[in-house]
Amino acid sequence: MGAGRLLDSCIDLVLSRSCVGCDVLGTTLCPSCWASMCRQVGPHPQITAWPVAIGTRYQDQAKAAIIAHKEHGVRSLTAPLGTLLACAIATLTTGPTLLVTIPPHRDSVRARGADTTSLIAHRAAQVLTHAHQPARVQQLLIRHLDNGKHVGRSAAQRQEAIKGAFLPRQKQIVKLAKFAGYRIIVVDDVITTGATTLEAAHTLIKADVIVAGIAAVAGTPSHSWQSAT
Repeated sequence: MGAGRLLDSCIDLVLSRSCVGCDVLGTTLCPSCWASMCRQVGPHPQITAWPVAIGTRYQDQAKAAIIAHKEHGVRSLTAPLGTLLACAIATLTTGPTLLVTIPPHRDSVRARGADTTSLIAHRAAQVLTHAHQPARVQQLLIRHLDNGKHVGRSAAQRQEAIKGAFLPRQKQIVKLAKFAGYRIIVVDDVITTGATTLEAAHTLIKADVIVAGIAAVAGTPSHSWQSAT
């Protein structure tokens, strides 16, 4: 164990931190839970007009980690969650990549103090770039309508609520010319029904932006996904 890792472990113990996945003291994400999450990277089983990949399944340790990061401000989880997103993206493309994040709800940013998905995406871009796959985060969308969070809604209700929610940021899209050769991946923290990421992808397509795929830190397989053509 290196000096940095030893110091980090000691600080975690002093602060009585525990693993979000199994509650063992010593770190916010223990090696065992991390290893379990890492074994689940791969394509999402649902069929859309774009390939879809996830870093892990949205259950057990991964679900606990994402909730802790998003709702409870455990920022030490940004790095591992960003790494999972990077792994998902790497299954879709190995070349230069632009990561387009989902615009957050304004109330969520105020409550959480940050755009947590953007934090994860920037970490993923760092991981990919370090692995010799140049990557940048680009904010190509704005949230035009804010019809509330999707928690508790059915798949049909989510699809209806998200329609027209995003608009393209034309000034940013014009700047894409300097990123010739970069593949554009729409990214999010969690894919459930797929309504949000598909709406984002469709919005970009209408603005003549070519979308190469969709990636998320985690995903929940669901029969409610709708095929996009």
